[in-house]
Amino acid sequence: MKSSRFFTFLIMINIAVLSIPFIGEELIARAGGGGGHGGGHGGGGFSGGGHSYSGGHSYGGGHSYGGGGLSPEIIVLIIIVYLVYYFLKKRYGLDLSSDKDSITTFSRMARHKKNSFENVDGCKEFLAANPDFDVSAFLLKVRKAFIEVQMSWSEQNTSRMRRFITDGVYQRFNTQFKMMELLQQTNPLSNIKIADIWIDRIEQDGLYDIMHVGIEASMDDKFQCALNHELNEEGFDDFVEFWSFIRKRGVPKKDIYDSSNCPNCGAPLPENIGEVCKCTHCNAMVNSGEFDWVLSEITQKDDYHGIDVFSEKLANLDAKVHSMVSVYGDFSVQLVEDKASNAYMQIMTAKAMHDPAVMRRFVSDDLFRQLAPKVEKNQEIFNRIFLNKVTLIGAQKKENKNILIFAIVCSIQRVLITNNRVELVDPEIMSREEIMFLTRDALAGAGKGSIYQHNCPACGGPVRNTLDIKCSYCGSLLNSSANDWVVSALMNRSQFTEYYDANKSYFTVKIDPFALDKLYSVKDYALNNLMIVFAADGAFNDEERAFMFQVAKRWGFKSDDIEPLFKMAISGRLSIRMPENRAERNSIYKLMETAASADENISPQEQTILDWVKVNYIDQKA
Repeated sequence: MKSSRFFTFLIMINIAVLSIPFIGEELIARAGGGGGHGGGHGGGGFSGGGHSYSGGHSYGGGHSYGGGGLSPEIIVLIIIVYLVYYFLKKRYGLDLSSDKDSITTFSRMARHKKNSFENVDGCKEFLAANPDFDVSAFLLKVRKAFIEVQMSWSEQNTSRMRRFITDGVYQRFNTQFKMMELLQQTNPLSNIKIADIWIDRIEQDGLYDIMHVGIEASMDDKFQCALNHELNEEGFDDFVEFWSFIRKRGVPKKDIYDSSNCPNCGAPLPENIGEVCKCTHCNAMVNSGEFDWVLSEITQKDDYHGIDVFSEKLANLDAKVHSMVSVYGDFSVQLVEDKASNAYMQIMTAKAMHDPAVMRRFVSDDLFRQLAPKVEKNQEIFNRIFLNKVTLIGAQKKENKNILIFAIVCSIQRVLITNNRVELVDPEIMSREEIMFLTRDALAGAGKGSIYQHNCPACGGPVRNTLDIKCSYCGSLLNSSANDWVVSALMNRSQFTEYYDANKSYFTVKIDPFALDKLYSVKDYALNNLMIVFAADGAFNDEERAFMFQVAKRWGFKSDDIEPLFKMAISGRLSIRMPENRAERNSIYKLMETAASADENISPQEQTILDWVKVNYIDQKA
């Protein structure tokens, strides 16, 4: 039986420890001669992930102080709290107050407002160039795309959505479908409901426009694994995602959503369009953005607002890389990020299939020699794998080559198949970050095709065998930087920091190798991971909710900031996140450990997560 009194006492001590910066002003208030304060919070109901919880919990207190004095008990408690905080700060680098007034990812996420179309960022510039733009017609296409994508996921078949998704988005789904087939998994979705769709912002990117669209939806979600029924899940998912659509400016209006004919020549498109989204009659690339809006990114709510913070710091970089339009033709940051995501998923597929040949066409010879032995030895498959975000973070020019540098944030959960049974390697989904380099000759010019569209970039001929490294028509090397963007390096953040220090002079825009840590404050990381710990047993009890609200309040979050996180945690939409800084990792782990033990009863699920985080993030030497 959990002890509520003991739990409450530990909450008070923990909150006090985490709230040292606020104690000074509290002491002033108490010693000032008289006054009172109190507070309360009511928790409503929520549902998600197959479980429903409702009810309310309130807590608060009122105190009055007079005479300007402090009792001996209060003085002793304050001294103890200061000593504990000093120890934690000295030992673990704990300092969650330094940015208490800053806008964090989670606070930005919760306080984000929907604007009318006329007030959307970028709307005036877009309408000036597109005065006849029909908002309603565009949102109907988004609605159709959303429904078709959910049905395609349920069927594990990309045919019905292929014509309006980019190659990078296709590869993300294709990789997941391959993993689900290997693990004998199904995930049918039903009762799909769209609550709201709105345009969030509009960007100009090279020769293209990008519409970022918010979608609020819900559905019944049933996940089944034939090789381990313990992984089966069934529930209700209520969420917000942001979908990005890209279209080339100045293109004639065509429709690829309600028509099964080629938007270029009018001929019927193949019923089962696979990797190559091309008309078999006129060879037009249907999903190129030349004809209609094409889905180029699906981003979860927290990642979307995190990137908002980071993107504000990349204006100079965007200006530099957009000059490449004159060199490579139809160049845009969004499209080259799409190529990066495509290549990364090819590498991850090769790793899961234990087959280096899968990635051969997309990586340089040197990188292939580095990765191939690791890929062959790998035994892990991905129970979950999806890209959170692919972000261009740097550019350099070296030895007559342009090199674009991307931060890849991917959420994965590794498993092993043992005796025809799936066994988890990771108890929870974890986010990992890698740095990828794409290289192309500076004087390459516009290609006649692309390895990412299964055309030879040198002659435009079709690449019939996806594992071919030479074009069967002209004999050109497909993985040559003379013809297309090729992955030339893949490294972790520490390796990239060393590389950056040794090659600063080649960077066209100076960057901060640790800038991505700033997408999330230490408070965001800690809050995110605490939510996962408490959701490990599939529920949030009243004490756990109260604890999270108290912690959030002392860290400068509002109640509304963290309410969405409860839903995301229960529905499995949060993943373990850790910064690169080891002192901050230690601080966050200590908070996770303290929170889990606050009720004097660490559940087996919570202990498994803590042990796993310690091994993978705290005890790591590199």
